[in-house]
Amino acid sequence: MNKPLLGLGALLTVLAGCGLPQDPVVEDFGIAYIKRPLVTEVDNDTGDTVLVDTDLRQPLTFNEGGDVYYRDRASPSATERNITRCITNGLGDVRDLEASYDGTKLIFSLRVEDPDPDDDVVPTWNIYEYDVAAGGCPSRLMIDNILAEAGDDIGPHYLPDGRIVFSSSRQRQTADILFEESKSQFPALDEDQRQPAFVLHVMSASGSDVQQISFNQSHDLDPDVLMSGEIVFSRWDHMGSRNAINLYTVRPDGTGLKALYGAHNHAVGTGGSTVQFVAPRALPDGKVLAMLKPFTGLAGGGAPVIIDTENYADADQPTWPNQGILSGEGQVSAVSLDVRTDGSISPAGRFRSVYPLWDGTNRALVSWSQCRLQETAADGSVSVMPCPDTIPADAVEAFPIYGIYVYDLGNNTALPVVVPAEGVVVEEPVVLAPRDRPEILFDKAAGFELEQDYVDESVGVLHIRSVYDIDGSFNALGASGVLSLADMANPTVTSADTRPARFLRIVKAASIPDDTVYNFSNTAFGRSRQQKMREIIGYAPVEPDGSVMVKVPANVPLAISVVDKDGRRIGGRHQNWIQVRSGETLECNGCHTHTVTAPARPLPHGERDDPATINTGAPTTPYTFPGTDPDAAKTAEMGETMAQTRIRVACGTGKTDVLCPELSPSVNLMFDDVWSDPAGTPTPSLYLRYQDLGTDAPTSANCLTGWDFRCRIIINYETHIHPLWSLPRADPGNADPTNTDWTCTQCHSTKDTMGMTQVPAGQVDLGDGPSIDEPDHFKSYRELLFPDTRLILVDGALVEETVDVEVPVVDGNGNPVFETDPDTGELILDGSGNPIQQTTIVPTPVNAPAPSMSVAGSRSGTFISKFRAGGSHEGYLSAAELRLISEWLDIGAQYYNNPFDAPEN
Repeated sequence: MNKPLLGLGALLTVLAGCGLPQDPVVEDFGIAYIKRPLVTEVDNDTGDTVLVDTDLRQPLTFNEGGDVYYRDRASPSATERNITRCITNGLGDVRDLEASYDGTKLIFSLRVEDPDPDDDVVPTWNIYEYDVAAGGCPSRLMIDNILAEAGDDIGPHYLPDGRIVFSSSRQRQTADILFEESKSQFPALDEDQRQPAFVLHVMSASGSDVQQISFNQSHDLDPDVLMSGEIVFSRWDHMGSRNAINLYTVRPDGTGLKALYGAHNHAVGTGGSTVQFVAPRALPDGKVLAMLKPFTGLAGGGAPVIIDTENYADADQPTWPNQGILSGEGQVSAVSLDVRTDGSISPAGRFRSVYPLWDGTNRALVSWSQCRLQETAADGSVSVMPCPDTIPADAVEAFPIYGIYVYDLGNNTALPVVVPAEGVVVEEPVVLAPRDRPEILFDKAAGFELEQDYVDESVGVLHIRSVYDIDGSFNALGASGVLSLADMANPTVTSADTRPARFLRIVKAASIPDDTVYNFSNTAFGRSRQQKMREIIGYAPVEPDGSVMVKVPANVPLAISVVDKDGRRIGGRHQNWIQVRSGETLECNGCHTHTVTAPARPLPHGERDDPATINTGAPTTPYTFPGTDPDAAKTAEMGETMAQTRIRVACGTGKTDVLCPELSPSVNLMFDDVWSDPAGTPTPSLYLRYQDLGTDAPTSANCLTGWDFRCRIIINYETHIHPLWSLPRADPGNADPTNTDWTCTQCHSTKDTMGMTQVPAGQVDLGDGPSIDEPDHFKSYRELLFPDTRLILVDGALVEETVDVEVPVVDGNGNPVFETDPDTGELILDGSGNPIQQTTIVPTPVNAPAPSMSVAGSRSGTFISKFRAGGSHEGYLSAAELRLISEWLDIGAQYYNNPFDAPEN
């Protein structure tokens, strides 16, 4: 049986022994905290009772029995009151406690029990507020039931102007965008497809005027407010291969979204363990107090750290102004204790949450569990003991016992406030005392800080000063002999056809519904689910100096890629979502790389203080860019990039999108040389248009002639790629002149023109019909993207080619079978006296050539190269067709890029 819980006096002795000496000073303030049962389950294999692991990536978790408690003093002797039982009846759950700046109110998220678990209706998490002076029962902020039940709302925090920021699955503006796309309005799933994505919203103090301000595809959680007035929060970056929770900032109106800390280095836990940056809390000195936790494990605990976000972008990377100046660490442990995050037993216990007091004493309220071991006696009885100074290698950690303590971060002293109890978790303490109110950042106004015309069009503007600016240094992106941005920007030195970057591709995530909205098979994603589904917004020209200025739809998650004149992506995929609010102009100096030469770390990115741009623009007014058309109408104003100059000249002031298509992206790749001197040799115009396809265009007819914020390029394999293979084609002019039919399926089919069975050319069958390997896919898709077996013709029939391979014989248990004398049954030995293992001949399939296409993009695999100059299939596909295939490969080669186009299960 378990030993009884230590009494308070004994507990204080234990605290001192564990590195938590008693702090004798406690202010007279009220506190609140959450108390809930420790969540356990029985392991079906062992019959043991084990902890139920929490996962930071699943914020919808509901654990019955959680309630909010209040004490008017931070003392073990103060009376505690359960202030939420009037709503939960002990069967609900609560989370995310926060206090108002004047210390008079509490705000939190609460969910009641499910009255009917057998139906499809699940109660939602709602935001409640409690007035300490008024007492009574907390009230739900959203009075209207329909509004309250429109999503799950968690993580509320007071803004300094009285409004409330919170995280929600309701995705208010995302639903509006879906309506504009003629789709059902639904909360899109996160990129793990396990729960709806939680993103940031702001509402009034009364629970009305709900506005979505962040547009991540996975979760944005734990908002707090820095003294600057910016919201700091934890963002789960999970695009493509990325999978980490980093710190970001954003203004309360959703403008100015930036990465703040941690994007490049998560191996900062004990022993180099991988941890995430969660639950950030602003400190009075501008630093951030946060928790380091793995995605799962550690009994919900972690280690508190103090992060110098003003001077560091990562633990080992100073911000740009501090490069070469600072060389320390961007974060330090908030406690001078041996607290571990590597999965081993933590000698100094575990911290579950931490809340700074803001009283000038460098203290915090912490939820902490001492280190305890489980000991099993010879008779099978189990006892729990505090960890000794040296923890045995075979020690078994006991269940945690979280209580609340006042902890002095400087002196490493503590005093218990809520004494822990077995089987109970006490966490999320907050103090109800006045604290400094951050600066108020008022929402930017249309017609002033935000461009009114753009607001009316539901767009913002993206301005990149130069795509050749990689972390503050010139990168020619593969152009041979171009050594400077000045040479790249001068048309008389580097012609347009020589410049590698010709267009910017703007990509949007496709929202994925859950099964209750539309149930489709995961085969709809195709060869890989890593990129999920993608839509292309359009393309914008890259000017000679690498600058781009283009309208983009507001309030959607966007990514960008630089592409060449053929529409093929240059470099890797952009792997984090950016956003632009209506009327906002987002300016970037250039691009960023996450890959550097070891052992160097990737440079800071997304910082408030970026490196100085290499494209400073026109040095004076008026200014003619070197080597360009001397026409006075094309002269630049001081500081302008070539993109800014071109758009200003073309659009003037106050012109609408209809009158100024130059600022809008296009679904086609359209290039006209506007910079070269007409007296010289301008580069010929380039038009790669969907109108030139002999198959259906992957966009609407309206978007082919004019762009607006609703335009989307949606490429589905069956509709847009597969029809290319059976499109009748004439002789490309460089092949057999006796053959006038160069349709792809003439050669890449199991039947020749006479209907006779043949081996498909190159072992690639592009014919119609479902694959025998996956009936949800056309066989041509599988042939192009999946490994396959080589086919041969035997007696007029196609069969898989095999070779005989000699393999050892084993019995049913995997043990070798040896040769024996058929008469005596004795083992036959070789010349060295060893038994001889039996072998058998097994026909083994021969692999066909590797797939010619790759989900990594158009520059991977061999497909596109076959059709380029000098390739075996040069001229077989048109430039417009190759552009279509290239962009489809670049975004992931999905089978469908609209979930609602996929067949319903």
